[in-house]
Amino acid sequence: MADVAVIHMDMMAKGGGEAVAMNVLEALQGDHDVTLLTLTTPDFEELNDYFNTNVDSVSVQKAGHLAPFVHDTYGLKYYVLQNALLSRYARRHADEYDLLVSTINELGLETDSVQYIHFPFDWTVSLDNREHIFHPTVEDDSFYEKLCTQIAGVKQEDIRANTLLANSRWTASVVEDAYGTKPRVVHPPIDTNEFEPRPWEERENGFVTLGRIERSKRITEMIEIIDALRERGHDTHFHIIGPTVDEEYREEVAEMARSRPYIELEGEVPRSTLVERVSTHKFGIHGKQFEHFGMAVAELAAGGAIPFVPNDGGQHAIVDGREELLYESPSDAVEKINGVLSDPSLQRDLRTRPDEIRRRFGRERFRDEIRTVVTDALKRSDGRRSGVPIELLDDVTESTD
Repeated sequence: MADVAVIHMDMMAKGGGEAVAMNVLEALQGDHDVTLLTLTTPDFEELNDYFNTNVDSVSVQKAGHLAPFVHDTYGLKYYVLQNALLSRYARRHADEYDLLVSTINELGLETDSVQYIHFPFDWTVSLDNREHIFHPTVEDDSFYEKLCTQIAGVKQEDIRANTLLANSRWTASVVEDAYGTKPRVVHPPIDTNEFEPRPWEERENGFVTLGRIERSKRITEMIEIIDALRERGHDTHFHIIGPTVDEEYREEVAEMARSRPYIELEGEVPRSTLVERVSTHKFGIHGKQFEHFGMAVAELAAGGAIPFVPNDGGQHAIVDGREELLYESPSDAVEKINGVLSDPSLQRDLRTRPDEIRRRFGRERFRDEIRTVVTDALKRSDGRRSGVPIELLDDVTESTD
């Protein structure tokens, strides 16, 4: 068994990144001695229930003292600094493991690591549309950013030498723009097993949105879209499901919901409730722009709902680029959705078969890919230590796939 460290900042955030991390842990725990390097203490019982996983053979190691203290004291306020400190800790302790696997974007790790990139931090170069892909707490060229960059120690040559994975073709292209190397696309794991889509005629004529309650998800704009659809004569309603990240924004959403009986702010709910809502409603809607993949959107499709999404980022792959489901603005969303709600035959055409979602985005597919990537990375790492030429290792890897 190899000693493998999986690096992730905060498992209890319960977002798409944490779903990826939990599935990586479950995929690797049977074949390797796995340690989670993190800033918080995860409650695996709660996380297994939330993500429908079975992580039970993983050690936990907090990344020093400073980064966990900053996280406990300030939450997301100094997110990039926490990421940089986590990177520095992992690099310093790399010799204690046979392989490092980051599920929290690119870190300052030297060669022989695997890094799963949800969105690039872009530590070393500037990108077009930086404000859309970079964390909002960072000001370009600020002292804070420069300090974090220095602490993180990310080098382009190390990034190019590592095994890079990206959650979508869009993210992969942005990483290539930033670092001059294109990651392999491994779509995130979508839990399709529990969904048992109901017949279309038995579903409610309503909408569901999934995801953390925070400003970037644009939930208030989605409520306004539902308002406009009702004004056009559609008897529809809206369920808002997901854990709260921003309390102030949740109150804004709650204030709007209180005056609208057709809006239900459910917040974090048991997995069974989430599955039931998606499986019994006809439509889904997502508000986040420049979404790097959109696991929530894939879950909506897996449950048989028709999802409407912003026309940017990695969400195109989930809806197959169908123009009827891609909107540029709230007003455009009203027009697009109005057209679909008014046309039953178009609704039949736009529905995605659940088995197709399972084939393209299912969890077993993801876990198999992760196991293969880690096995190959360990072979390359062992080869470097033994002096075997990398070209020969590539040949061996290809012959064993």
